Order: sequence, then structure tokens, then C-alpha cells
Amino acid sequence: MTIKFSGFTAASSAALVDQPVGLQSGGNVRWTWAMVAALIGVAKFTANIGDGTNVAYTVNHALSTRDVQVTVYRNGTPYDEVIVDIAHTDANNVTVTFSTPPTTNQFRVVIWA
Repeated sequence: MTIKFSGFTAASSAALVDQPVGLQSGGNVRWTWAMVAALIGVAKFTANIGDGTNVAYTVNHALSTRDVQVTVYRNGTPYDEVIVDIAHTDANNVTVTFSTPPTTNQFRVVIWA
């Protein structure tokens, strides 16, 4: 499979740490990570969840697809994955439901598309 960066215009702002540099038409250009993710078809969203009160959390990943994989793990040692109920609410949100309210930022959710 041949990957073509020529389909993307260079990012308009000056080089930042979140902009990879590539070579296009013999010159250096800069892309945002969102451009690279769109090109190779992989995108990721992460967030801490838990507030000590609620058991259900709607997480807005803004990846524009229901076809996502969701992993939830403890945000402190032993950093193990936990089993939760996950609903693919719509193309930009998932709902993560725990059996008991997690403490503030107790868990980390990772969403891949």
C-alpha cells in the first residue's frame, strides 16, 4: 500500500511539538497529528473519569464513528483494566457505566478508531 501525503495541505501555523515534519514535493512541510491519523486511519482519544457520585459517564471522543474500541483501566497502581458496561451512544460519544461510583479521576478511558 502506498501512502500519499500529497493529499493533505501543510498545517498553516509554525512548527509546534504536535506537528510532525515530512517531505512533500522536495520541501519540508508540517502536518497536524489529526491529519496523520486521518491518513493512516487511526485516531485515539483519552480522558480521566470518575467524580465520586455518578456511575455513568458520557465520553465525547469526537471521532465521528461508532466503530471504536474502548478500554478502561485504573488510573493508579496496579493500572489494570476493569470491566464496565459500554454503550456506543452515537458517532461521537460512548457511555461508560460502572457498578459503583468511581472516585475522582479513578479511571482512564482510551478510545481508538
